Amino acid sequence: MTLERFLILGAILFGIGLYGALSKKHAIAVLMSLEIMFNGVNLTAVALSRYTVPQAFETASKFLLTGHVFTVFI
Repeated sequence: MTLERFLILGAILFGIGLYGALSKKHAIAVLMSLEIMFNGVNLTAVALSRYTVPQAFETASKFLLTGHVFTVFI
């Protein structure tokens, strides 16, 4: 898969979660929708970490885990 597909999938997940968070009245449903939104953000962070590598770190790109570490803390 390409970066664009991951970004589109992350945006779709975020949109579904946003719709659910704004349209639901029950707290559990809102929390589930927020979790879907967080999953969209996590997917985007990991995809950007995987596909965008600065020029200075091309040789050590396998050690760059910024998006992965960010995902762990969310």
